[in-house]
Amino acid sequence: MFFNRENKNYIAVEELHIRHLNLLIDLKNNEFNNWFYKMAIINTFEDLKKFLINLEKNKNKCIIAIQNKKVIGFIHTYPINKKKTCLKVDEPKIYDCKYPNDTRELILELLKKTIFFNDVSLSNWIITSDINNLDLISASRELGFQPLKETKVWTIPKQIKNITKSIENDLLIESFQKIDETNIKSVLNFVRSNESIMVRNLLDYSKKDIEKRNDDLCGCITINGEIIFTILKDINYKKKKIYTLMRGICWDERLNTVLELVIKKIIKNNPNVIFKTYSEDKALNKFLQELPLNETKNELILIKNSLIKRNTINNLSVNKSLDSILKKINPPGNPFPAPTPSSLK
Repeated sequence: MFFNRENKNYIAVEELHIRHLNLLIDLKNNEFNNWFYKMAIINTFEDLKKFLINLEKNKNKCIIAIQNKKVIGFIHTYPINKKKTCLKVDEPKIYDCKYPNDTRELILELLKKTIFFNDVSLSNWIITSDINNLDLISASRELGFQPLKETKVWTIPKQIKNITKSIENDLLIESFQKIDETNIKSVLNFVRSNESIMVRNLLDYSKKDIEKRNDDLCGCITINGEIIFTILKDINYKKKKIYTLMRGICWDERLNTVLELVIKKIIKNNPNVIFKTYSEDKALNKFLQELPLNETKNELILIKNSLIKRNTINNLSVNKSLDSILKKINPPGNPFPAPTPSSLK
């Protein structure tokens, strides 16, 4: 017998699932209870099978460390590109820990488990560490991560009025364009062309990745239709207002005026904004220092190029026979000196 939902005696008829287990404890018949538990699990997993068939492999992982029934640390891993070929490993968080050895061993164990629970051969890996976090850097190096680049983090000094008082006319920075469908492909090409081949292959960027790194503060500086500078959300942070500044291969003197105005306008509207640059970009770093911005810390980018290494190994002939290897080395034709042609005898 069924009842209307508005009736206080309404009866809901649903397929038995694990979510109903709390209802079963009131049953007095243990034999019935066991059967109910079994059916709840079977029905739930049947639904999960249908759901998982079309579900992509989950590469968003959280590994926790437990001590005395308390979580004392965790590490988060997630894809940072649309193709999910590059995994970002966040800096491990360690809490009140009475670990028998030291913090480094706990960080190492978290990293090991993170790699273990992900398929290391199907992804590249990237870690961004404070340059002074020697435990994380050391543990990462032990697991095969290689240092790639150093970055500088720039924050806004408290005396922002002295920096932003000269911003008056938006017409002065008309060469700064928001990123949209009309220029996003050009922005992607600019970013890729100004990274090394290794970084390009590591990040494997597409238009979707630029869209993900775009918001109201982002944009590009163009001179005569040519992009010479970009401001994009930093890939290493999910929530904070942190932006990567990138210029072309050579410092363009045309940047001096317009870049100062653009950055000052961003600061005026967002005094808590943070900028990041590559440490090797001495011209840009000097420019920010003279604004003046505060260089608050340095970070080290570490990478593990599993995909590149795997492809390289697959192309080597180390598992082939000696004859097949020598065959590729030997030149075609007769390896010995040719006899004197008969016409010259």
